[in-house]
Amino acid sequence: MKFTTAALALLPATLTVAAPAATSGYAVPSVLKIHDIKTNLNKPSTFTSTVRNGNQETSTLYDIPIPAAAAGRTCGLVFTATAADDLQGTRSIDFFKNLFTDLNSLTSGNRRDQGISRNKFNPATGNYDFVRSDVTPTVEAFPCPAGKVLHWEAAAVGDFDINNVPQDFAYDGVHVPHGLSVRWW
Repeated sequence: MKFTTAALALLPATLTVAAPAATSGYAVPSVLKIHDIKTNLNKPSTFTSTVRNGNQETSTLYDIPIPAAAAGRTCGLVFTATAADDLQGTRSIDFFKNLFTDLNSLTSGNRRDQGISRNKFNPATGNYDFVRSDVTPTVEAFPCPAGKVLHWEAAAVGDFDINNVPQDFAYDGVHVPHGLSVRWW
């Protein structure tokens, strides 16, 4: 009996349970800035603001680091909002790849390169769905650039469009982040 009790007492010290490796996740922006089209200035922000309304026009710039855990996986752009967010007009966003390399130090300009998708808000799901008839999306599913930083921009679509959406800067492991994220699977 003493041997059994001693053996059971040692058992927890000798067994280890490995945590399962993450098979999917979401990368979120590390830096976000609002680009004022009229002044060409960039201002740090905690929300996406793509506005085209009369003389006002803004876009949003992002640095999105893709974690090493995404190596060999597929990535895809995700943008979510709720009816409580300020969404008006076409409620659409054009996404672009940009040529800046460090958004922290980019005080003006956007260095826009090429379009990567057009997305439109779907109130039934809260997702901005890909609009394939207007732009062929290149970021719906693409090889994850693990360990690299994506430099993207969101811009308003049409004559009147407002998308003001608070940004989540962390993934809680359960819920899809609010605003822009890159899902990897």
